[in-house]
Amino acid sequence: MISRLKGGMSAFGLVLIFGLNAMIGADLLREHDEILGQAWEETQSLSLILERQATDSVAGVAKILAGTAEVLNRRPYVWDAGDLGAQALLRRQAALSPLIHALLVVSADGKLIHDSTTMAPMNPDLSDREYLTIHDTNVGGGLYVGTPVFSRVAGAWLVTMSRRLEANDGRFAGAVVAMIDPTAFRSFYEAFRLRNGTMVTLYHANGPMMARYPDAATDANRVAQPLPPSATRLKPGMTGTEHVSETNDGPDRIISHRRSADLPLVVTVSMATDRLLQPWRGKLVLSLVITACGSAMLAFLTFALVREAGRREAMLADLQNSERALRDSQQRLIQDIAGRYRAEAELIAAKQASDAANRAKTQFLANMSHELRTPLNAIIGFAEALETGIFGQLSGKPAEYIGDIRRSGQHLLSLINDILDTTKIESGKYALHEEVVNIRDTVEESLRSLTPQAAEKSITLTSTLPEDPPCLFADERAMRQVLLNLLSNALKFTPVGGRVAVMVDVSERNLRLRVIDTGIGIPQGELTQVLEPFHQVDNSHTRRYAGTGLGLPLVKSLVEMQEGRFLLTSAVGRGTTATILFPISRLRRPPPVPPTPDSGPTDVAATDDTTAITVPTTADTAPRQLETLS
Repeated sequence: MISRLKGGMSAFGLVLIFGLNAMIGADLLREHDEILGQAWEETQSLSLILERQATDSVAGVAKILAGTAEVLNRRPYVWDAGDLGAQALLRRQAALSPLIHALLVVSADGKLIHDSTTMAPMNPDLSDREYLTIHDTNVGGGLYVGTPVFSRVAGAWLVTMSRRLEANDGRFAGAVVAMIDPTAFRSFYEAFRLRNGTMVTLYHANGPMMARYPDAATDANRVAQPLPPSATRLKPGMTGTEHVSETNDGPDRIISHRRSADLPLVVTVSMATDRLLQPWRGKLVLSLVITACGSAMLAFLTFALVREAGRREAMLADLQNSERALRDSQQRLIQDIAGRYRAEAELIAAKQASDAANRAKTQFLANMSHELRTPLNAIIGFAEALETGIFGQLSGKPAEYIGDIRRSGQHLLSLINDILDTTKIESGKYALHEEVVNIRDTVEESLRSLTPQAAEKSITLTSTLPEDPPCLFADERAMRQVLLNLLSNALKFTPVGGRVAVMVDVSERNLRLRVIDTGIGIPQGELTQVLEPFHQVDNSHTRRYAGTGLGLPLVKSLVEMQEGRFLLTSAVGRGTTATILFPISRLRRPPPVPPTPDSGPTDVAATDDTTAITVPTTADTAPRQLETLS
């Protein structure tokens, strides 16, 4: 038994060592192929980019030549040496492209008439130049792109492009020639910050080299490095890539050739594989060292394991005990998870039941409110008809009872409307109709509508607003309902002879609207609960003051639906302050309104920035201005 175990361990160690070496070797081979593959794709992409740049640049020069030739063919004095107009035209056209070293006008007999670089050009014999003779025989059409030539005028190697010039009778008169400086291409290639020994060469499709980077374009280079044979077989617009072991640029390179589809240009991009694989070779040496160390370590560990095989029985016994303990722990864990799943399912079921009950409650309240409003409107209507004497004047107790019926019906209708609005908000069906609301008008209308109620308890109603308050972009009905609810609550819980004030002010961040009363107040512990539907401070208030507990929750919901905030502060026995804050983005400037004469028994006290309006509460009591509210 022990011998078999030792043999198995030895075999396992050998397999592990072999597997480690094979894995590291496979990873090195994969990385080697990946580096060469990336270089293959990079040279293809770079050759395409540089070919398009060269084609576009040379095509731009061709357009300049075409435009220049068209203008020169229309000017009879173009053959006059020293003509200022022709010289200015050539300078302007040459400045349009950084490739153009000079623009020349050469006559049919090879004389240099104009040179964009000088007013007094040299007088060489250019009659043997191909860029001139090719147009005499009309070979090659209108545009000629030549191979690099050594310019006797510029004293440097230049690439020539030319177009035919004609006399009035259509005879060959000469050519307009663009001398292209190949160093402009090398400057562009230098901006690419080429790496890994990358070399870029621009060839003429007929074979000669036009530009090269990073080598200098010497005479020897041009003669010794013609277009590679593989590139000569490319069709226009095609790309070819190959891995060449020996090239003029050095041994073992990856080369991509790209031939222009429109012009006789070929761009070659090559990378040196020894530069590409230099980091990989460093990694190869490091991997060999790591593999040797790892193999030695594995061999040592295998030897140590074989020596410890004698203790196998004790270790197996410990392992079995650990496994049993682990199974017991897993079983307990499974039981705990099952219990949590059951508890979670019960919570979900309870939540669903709660949601269903809440929806049923909301639907019941909505249905009940709709059903109650129809007969209630009839009761109010008949009470108002009887009170106005439409069926005969009433007096005494009947008239008083009819008034009680009307007021009680209106109060009940207001409560039902609050319930209906609350259910709409809870179900998400409350629709806002936002418009520009005049804050001053809304406040004054709300105060006027509650003046009789305040007069019954001799409560002073006042309002303080800025002289020119801004308008508010909000739902006018909702704002009026918010103010009426807050004022009704303030009047309800304010004792006889108390004070209720509405204050409006504007800061840099918001518009603040406050309703302040000197009523019975709310304990601090109840401030959050009174904002919940159907809640009042205690049962004694429910008996002393009629209401459903929907006013403040409805106000909070309507304010928050219009991007506002509702705050409530109170002190028992000193009063309550309800604050509404609207962001500055909700404010609008009011339109100019022509002045109108004041109406109604109101007293106006003007200050620097506010106006306080005091509404009288009884016919025989003088108006009192609220100065300080606790």
